[in-house]
Amino acid sequence: SAASASALSFDADARPPTVARQVLWCALAATGSLLLLAISNHITQNVAAVPLLWIVPLALYLLTFILCFDGTGWYRRDAFLSMLAAALAVMAWTMADPDLTHELAIQIGVFCVGLFIACMFCHGELVRLKPAPRHLTRFYLMISLGGAVGSVLVGIVAPLVLPAYFELGAGLVLCAALLLWQARADHRVYGALAAVSLVATIGCGVWYVREFYDGAIAATRNFYGVLRVQQSGSDESTRKRSLIHGTIMHGNQYSADDLRRQPTTYYTATSGVGRALESMHPRLEPLKVGVIGLGTGTIATWAAKGDVYRFYDINPAVVQVARRDFTYLADSEGSIETPVGDARLVLEREPPQAFDLLAIDAFSSDAIPVHLITTEALAIYKRHMKPSGIIAFHVTNRFLDLVPVVEALARAHGLASVWIADNGEAPVAARSDWVLLSEDPAALERGTLAESATEIKPRPDWRLWTDDFNNLVQVLK
Repeated sequence: SAASASALSFDADARPPTVARQVLWCALAATGSLLLLAISNHITQNVAAVPLLWIVPLALYLLTFILCFDGTGWYRRDAFLSMLAAALAVMAWTMADPDLTHELAIQIGVFCVGLFIACMFCHGELVRLKPAPRHLTRFYLMISLGGAVGSVLVGIVAPLVLPAYFELGAGLVLCAALLLWQARADHRVYGALAAVSLVATIGCGVWYVREFYDGAIAATRNFYGVLRVQQSGSDESTRKRSLIHGTIMHGNQYSADDLRRQPTTYYTATSGVGRALESMHPRLEPLKVGVIGLGTGTIATWAAKGDVYRFYDINPAVVQVARRDFTYLADSEGSIETPVGDARLVLEREPPQAFDLLAIDAFSSDAIPVHLITTEALAIYKRHMKPSGIIAFHVTNRFLDLVPVVEALARAHGLASVWIADNGEAPVAARSDWVLLSEDPAALERGTLAESATEIKPRPDWRLWTDDFNNLVQVLK
């Protein structure tokens, strides 16, 4: 009878899900979570260190949940199977191609669109595999477990076992494998596209790892990111070592004897900090210099006998790399100190240091941590300065215009300020922007400081940055 057939159909639908089906639920949820965190890490740490960028991937991830679980008709399987195969290959290529590393619009566009398509596939397939109501508790439990697994893999396991952000490549491969598995019973065209996608993600992943290790002599990863020491140059005159944090070069050192002890990159004689230090010589009393952010320790080349250079760095791995793989600290004629910890907190606890110069040169890939560029932070720096001392902010940045921010801080504290923009025309130099502050206006007119200064256009419409307020959107270039 019809009633018997209906009962049999209900019983068949209500059969307990197999272990394989539950694993598949978990894998789909874990892949979406893993890609969310891996892509967020990639675009906020390797592409542009703008904290607000993590909001975009998270919003897209949550939107796919809404569209798939609460909406109807948004997940069109045939279309998303094809789009995902293409999106995974494009994301893998964008990740692996070094020429695209600093293309902000391309990176953000490709990975945000790709994340949306991948999460629509993962969550759409979950809805399609939804069991009978009596098994929904287990279904949602496996989804929750999968989300947690993806988070743990990226947030805990990857930093412990991987020397760099290789989890993004692994996530793309995993998603391609799931695509192939889910498309295996569909039309052979979808299976072929999925197979090509899997091959492309594996190939680009291998290429990315090989590019990472090309010329690398050391790599380390911890909570503060990935550090890599890379060696390049075909002969003794051009051979150098560079310290890379994420994708940003944080100093290099040449091997040649005539260049090994010379300041390079952002710290040459034409840079803001170089001109400031040169303006303090000659003098009888030794200098005391503070530097927030060690890098390779290049600024130590400016030290003369008797000088004290005190480098603050929050990352103990940076101190280890600077002493092991570079010789700036060891070759310096001055006395070198390297306290480890958040520089602002360390300076807050320390007695006044009476610095002649304090350089704010701490980077998180390509941006000064905001808590080091507020009015409260500047008040701490002032306490450690001599009356004629100079506070030097390194504000070189591809994405943020921080010069007006520092100028406003100087005005609020009654300090004079000058902006030294260096085009880095010397062979060993790099383009740099330094804003120098001092209570003594005459200190900013010594040597070549005044003649090399660039006019700062104040922005009175911008609010002063404090510990409670900053506006990164406002300073985007």
